[in-house]
Amino acid sequence: MSDFSGRNPAIILVEDEPDILIILHRLMRDLTGGYDIITVNSGADALAQIALRRVPLVITDYNMPGMNGLQLAAAIKETSPDTSIVMITAYATPELERRAREQRIDYYLPKPFPLDRLEQIVRDTLSKSSIS
Repeated sequence: MSDFSGRNPAIILVEDEPDILIILHRLMRDLTGGYDIITVNSGADALAQIALRRVPLVITDYNMPGMNGLQLAAAIKETSPDTSIVMITAYATPELERRAREQRIDYYLPKPFPLDRLEQIVRDTLSKSSIS
């Protein structure tokens, strides 16, 4: 395991749509002091960041090229089981929600969702995080 000393814990935002990534970044920046906010547009980039630092929270889109949100969640839980994962999707179905639970995704948010719901999830998650 890497030495994480000297680095703030990070929240990673994984989204391939730049406009949504900007909105999420602004929301997280305003909501979370003391955390680095890292934005990436692929699951592979998210996993590379998780290898470098403490990451109590990942917010990921489901539908992305290369690796979808379920595949990313499975990989995260293998290497960082205490990381909380919020998956957002415009493709919400009961089947996808069931698969998200099976991958130990902590929160499943169909788009569009109220930003205050995401804010509450982030507050709750960071307040009980064991890796912050």
